[in-house]
Amino acid sequence: MPLYLDEIWLQCDSPERAKQALQAFRPMDGAGFPWPEGVTLIAGPWFSNEEAKIVLVLDIADHAKTFTSFTLGLAHRLIARRRLTPVVEWGALDQLIGML
Repeated sequence: MPLYLDEIWLQCDSPERAKQALQAFRPMDGAGFPWPEGVTLIAGPWFSNEEAKIVLVLDIADHAKTFTSFTLGLAHRLIARRRLTPVVEWGALDQLIGML
């Protein structure tokens, strides 16, 4: 299961833009959200109380398939930026230590 920590900063340069972005992403925790093909929500969504960002843990079979969705979010000025971080099981650390 390829897990990713997905941080999505929302475009909040005005109250109207903030409301638009928040409304667009509000349904993320429901079954009807249009996730890209091969993307499953594992944990979250959480909203940061320090930054205008959404934090998710996603199972993404092929992260290239998320390109269109998130690029459209940028183009429509809903998303300011995104950081997608691969996450591995803790046991991978033991394997790495054994290789050193």
